[in-house]
Amino acid sequence: MAGDRARADHEANGPAGAPGVSPPNAGTERAARRQLFGTDGIRGIANVEPLTAEMAIKLGRAAAYTCLRRQGRHRIVIGKDTRLSGYMLENALVAGICSMGVDVLLVGPLPTPGIAFITASMRADAGVVISASHNPFQDNGIKFFSGDGLKLPDELEERIEALIFTDEIDAIRPTATRIGKAFRIDDAIGRYVVFLKNTFPRELTLEGIRIVADCATAPPTR
Repeated sequence: MAGDRARADHEANGPAGAPGVSPPNAGTERAARRQLFGTDGIRGIANVEPLTAEMAIKLGRAAAYTCLRRQGRHRIVIGKDTRLSGYMLENALVAGICSMGVDVLLVGPLPTPGIAFITASMRADAGVVISASHNPFQDNGIKFFSGDGLKLPDELEERIEALIFTDEIDAIRPTATRIGKAFRIDDAIGRYVVFLKNTFPRELTLEGIRIVADCATAPPTR
C-alpha cells in the first residue's frame, strides 16, 4: 500500500505537469529523464522511496558537490516545517552535506520564503527546504534553492540526479578538518520577522482587519 501510494504521489507531483496539459517537446524529454525531481522538488511518503534517509544522504552529497565552485569553505542552509519526519531527513541531509566538506546552517522550522531569505542574506551557496506544503502529514519533500534564494534551474536538478545514480563522487571523502560542520542559527526567525516588517509600508495599517490563518503543519504553528 505504501509503495503504491508513493508511486502515485511521485507521478502526481512529477515533472510532466498538470493532468491533461501537454508540455513542449523539450519539457517532455526532460521529464522522461528525471527519476526524482518533480515540479516542486522531491515529494512522497516519508521513509518510503524516494523520501528515505538513505536517499537524503545521497541528495546532500550531490547538492554539496555542485556548490564546490570556488576556494574556501562552503555553506548550505537547511530549514523545515513541523512534520515529524523532518528530523530524520534533516539529519540525513546534514550527514551527506558535511561528508563532502560543506558546512550546514540549521534554521529549524521556518516558512519556505524565510529559508530562501536566510540563504540569500547569509550569502550561503544553497538552501534546502524540508516540507511537503499542503500534502498530508505523512508526506514530506525536499526542495533546493540556489545561493540567491531562487529555485534551482532544471539543468542543475538533472545534474544532482546524475550524481546520485552514478559513482562519479563516491570516492570524494574529505577527512580531518576538511569535513563539514553544522551550526544552529538561533536568530533566523527574528531575522525573517524584521525583514517582513520592513516590507510593510509605513503609511498602511491592519487596524480593523480580521485575518484567518490556516497553518496546518507550517512553521507558524510554533
